[in-house]
Amino acid sequence: MRQKPGKNISISLDVIDFVLNKRVTTTRNIENVPFKIDEQDMLAFFKKHDVNKDKRLSWDELKQAFSELGVSWVRWTTDRALVNADTDEDGYIDENEMDKLIQFALKLKLKTKK
Repeated sequence: MRQKPGKNISISLDVIDFVLNKRVTTTRNIENVPFKIDEQDMLAFFKKHDVNKDKRLSWDELKQAFSELGVSWVRWTTDRALVNADTDEDGYIDENEMDKLIQFALKLKLKTKK
């Protein structure tokens, strides 16, 4: 809805924080706003999906992560991620392979919700 000239436009502090810092301090009003994430955020995102806390990501954990990122072809993307990042071919992405996984994911130019 357009504002009439001379009327004050009220903007939530959360929206201002999001625009200036690409961060959301609270989820009120803008919890569904997607934005690009950087390497640090991507690392934290993938580590969050290590549900069994074995410091490596299984195919299922990767699939869940890519699903949350909104990937259309989740299984294909998960397979490609393993092919690109799993250098020892053990079927898992461990901490030594995480950089390759992050670079692969960043090339997809995905967006996520924080």
